[in-house]
Amino acid sequence: MNASRSRAYKKYWQELIQLHGPRCYYCQKEIATTIDHVVPYSWDADNEKANLVLACGLCNSLAGNMMFDSVEQKRQYILGERKKRVNQRAICAQCLLPFTYRRHSPSLLLCAECYDEEYDTDYSKTKEWRKWIYQLKAAGIPAEAHRNMKKKMSKIRHRSMEAKLELLIDEYAYVVGTDEEFAAMLVYS
Repeated sequence: MNASRSRAYKKYWQELIQLHGPRCYYCQKEIATTIDHVVPYSWDADNEKANLVLACGLCNSLAGNMMFDSVEQKRQYILGERKKRVNQRAICAQCLLPFTYRRHSPSLLLCAECYDEEYDTDYSKTKEWRKWIYQLKAAGIPAEAHRNMKKKMSKIRHRSMEAKLELLIDEYAYVVGTDEEFAAMLVYS
């Protein structure tokens, strides 16, 4: 990817929402958070509105630099790749809580609670999510530690993974009453 490429296409965001709606053009499930070039920018450097659709982060990344005969062929490819990821284990990018993609959250990057907070949805109120939180607690993984870490991280400007892990280790030690070594083992397992 060319680091100096123009980002002028972002001016079409509102027009694309009006044209296709706020959901991902490909999966129609997640909220669109990116703009995808139907014909990859690296192929023809086309930033025109006719070559752009709104997409969620996962769908936008799945086709990569591949070329397709039509937008529908690209959509079918992306949907097939998404199916391969059903029930894939994930770790929330915000709070580092483990979860199962699709079963617990429609996002591969955010757990149900963080997704609800970001997009004002109700995934954390589902029976599956409540059951998962109970299973985590039974396994000695308190969701409270992850929630506390996320609250503290919101007050810190630099959000490196190392900083998140350090705060999470501290929260495990506080919530579980363990030493840092055991808490670190829980984080990395």
